[in-house]
Amino acid sequence: MKYILRYYISRISSYIEIYLSVVILFGVAIGSFGLIRKLFALLPVVKIDIFHDFLGFALALVIAVEFVKMLSRHTPGNAIEVLLFALARKLVVSEESSLDLLLGVIAIGILFAIRRYLFAAEGSAVEGFTISAATLVSKARKLTGFDLPTGIAYTVGGLVAHIAKEEQRKLVEGEEYVINGIRMRINKLRDGIIETIGFPDRNGD
Repeated sequence: MKYILRYYISRISSYIEIYLSVVILFGVAIGSFGLIRKLFALLPVVKIDIFHDFLGFALALVIAVEFVKMLSRHTPGNAIEVLLFALARKLVVSEESSLDLLLGVIAIGILFAIRRYLFAAEGSAVEGFTISAATLVSKARKLTGFDLPTGIAYTVGGLVAHIAKEEQRKLVEGEEYVINGIRMRINKLRDGIIETIGFPDRNGD
């Protein structure tokens, strides 16, 4: 039952994220007219403070677009990009001291290092194909190409929980559970609830 509720809660959350993304995009579209107005304000005489205002406004719109991408894709890389643009905006348009600028550059360097090495290491640690535990079994059959049994559970997480119960095993992160010769691994477990399931035999990008 909890897996069914979790599935519907996940779906509702996704729809709310889509709604918020559309609202933000409308805000960006409206804000772009203000950007054009600021552009024409530069024509009579170009002043550095007016140009800074124009550049800051433009970068704010870019950050909003990147934020929408983060909501739609749900990848750590997109979250890092939002932070990078936010830091870049602060460094470019703000008048900070040399120490603040140095700290900002160091922060950007750290974000690049995290994106380059940490995410790459995490990605290589998980082999095969990974999906959400809230994915319906019927959909998982299409995604993985495996003949997963239907009628036992609604979701993949429920299917793994059923196997564990039948075999009198505890749900443990990293453990593999086999049904009909198909191996399924719990990649992420939080508070006893399965979040993601991996299929080691199914290679995917």
